[in-house]
Amino acid sequence: MGAFGAFAMAKEIAPFMERRGNGTMIFTSATAAFRGNRMQHAHAAAMGARRNLAQCLNHELGPKGIHVCHVNLDGMVDSPETIGKMFPEMYKHLKDDMIPNDAVILPEHVANTYWFLHNQPKHAWTFEMDIRPWNETPWFNS
Repeated sequence: MGAFGAFAMAKEIAPFMERRGNGTMIFTSATAAFRGNRMQHAHAAAMGARRNLAQCLNHELGPKGIHVCHVNLDGMVDSPETIGKMFPEMYKHLKDDMIPNDAVILPEHVANTYWFLHNQPKHAWTFEMDIRPWNETPWFNS
């Protein structure tokens, strides 16, 4: 679903955006879109395909007034469905304020960033962006 779901979404909504001459598609991805890692074969392939799909759609739909973005979430997002299931002890501590919230990406900050992307003027559109906690080492320095 990593690539096919994104393709199906774009296929369904692009015609509506084309008819009205504007819109925004934001494809959320992960660092695996840029580089694979041990035991990440399927995930890296899906994220790479999603990124390439976004690039193609950007070139195809941008001239039609549709802003297409690819956003790399380079870190864990604070959510019971992600951190809570994968790292229950860490999530419990996050909720108890034992681990500072700036160690993870907060959903409301992602939403604010996406709103910023949606409201960009056409003469200064962003295609690609990384979102990460301030204290994380970027993947290209690891």
